[in-house]
Amino acid sequence: MNPRGGMESMTDKLFQETLFSFLGEEEPEAIQDTGKGKKTTASTKSRVASKDQKKTAVSVTKSEPETWELNTETIIRYGGENIPLTDYFTPEEITNGLPDSSPTDEQTTGDNAEVKLRNITGEDVRKRLENDFGELTEELTTMTFIKEKNMIIPVLTARKKGSGMILDRRHGVYLKLEDAVANRRSNMYVPGADGHMYHIRETEALTICKRARKVPSVPALVEGVRLKFPRIPWGILTQFLIVARYFARTHGAEVHGEIYWGEEGYQLVIPAQIVSRDMCEPTEQVAYVENVVKVMEIHSHHTMEAYFSSQDDRSEQAPILYAVVGRVLDFFPQILVRTCLDGEYLIINPHIVFESPLESPTNLDFPQVFVKGAGDDDTV
Repeated sequence: MNPRGGMESMTDKLFQETLFSFLGEEEPEAIQDTGKGKKTTASTKSRVASKDQKKTAVSVTKSEPETWELNTETIIRYGGENIPLTDYFTPEEITNGLPDSSPTDEQTTGDNAEVKLRNITGEDVRKRLENDFGELTEELTTMTFIKEKNMIIPVLTARKKGSGMILDRRHGVYLKLEDAVANRRSNMYVPGADGHMYHIRETEALTICKRARKVPSVPALVEGVRLKFPRIPWGILTQFLIVARYFARTHGAEVHGEIYWGEEGYQLVIPAQIVSRDMCEPTEQVAYVENVVKVMEIHSHHTMEAYFSSQDDRSEQAPILYAVVGRVLDFFPQILVRTCLDGEYLIINPHIVFESPLESPTNLDFPQVFVKGAGDDDTV
């Protein structure tokens, strides 16, 4: 029986309640014991292993057992807690050693067979710890010993792919709050339902939760859109501009179009609709065709500027492209493009979406044109 069990369960319950209090209005759910062992408690001792200490740490995987000079005062530092080695080994085992698991024939013959003892190794310690800390598996754990501190430190060095967690020595990134409870770190990062990552910081006196400014061990991402199909040809946009100019010049009205991608490439469709000076409303849906994908809805603003109105915001909620063309009677009309995700809009550079007839190669050579202020060898 583990003598620390009663205190452990009390402090563990307190930690769970503290962490789950950050769930806001929802009732905190109790975490069920998976049977893999106890969870650690916060310790009032300081963090171990300074830079100098790290230099003197001896890795079990690279050291002989006799380099581990263990005694009944040796402690195990894990999960922010100092655990006595005597919690897992008897004083006799620590002082005299463990029975050798593979005695020789000479040792096992006769009535006076002698049992050979050997020093406790890091693997011995890990195996017994694994009964209480299921994450300390052989493939994921490196055991280190700091002689000056008389301290054993299990370090999780890796995680299986697809575990849903990233665990480092002092921080962890989790998909669920339950994982943070079961695999505690000083700095924990958990996503919230509002779409933000939250930083939970464990100190000796406090557990703090606030929106994270950055998250370690994950790649930096940028907002953007990438078409899965080729860019929309200039000819498709020109077809719509011809229709938009007709309705602007003849009726002073807007018009709505839809651009689809299929086996034949892009196609512009002008569906049945009601139009006026300040609106265009489709009256029927374009018939579904297998393997044909709607890529964009586009509408015109005749002589007005290109902008997305409040009515557009209410209507354009799908994760497709939306475009508005303004001042369609000008030689160069205005055009804006955006998409929608989770009710929010992302403005997109039209060059990403449409081909342009004005695009030119970058290797043009005009030696007869001198650029003032440029180097002697620079030409346009």
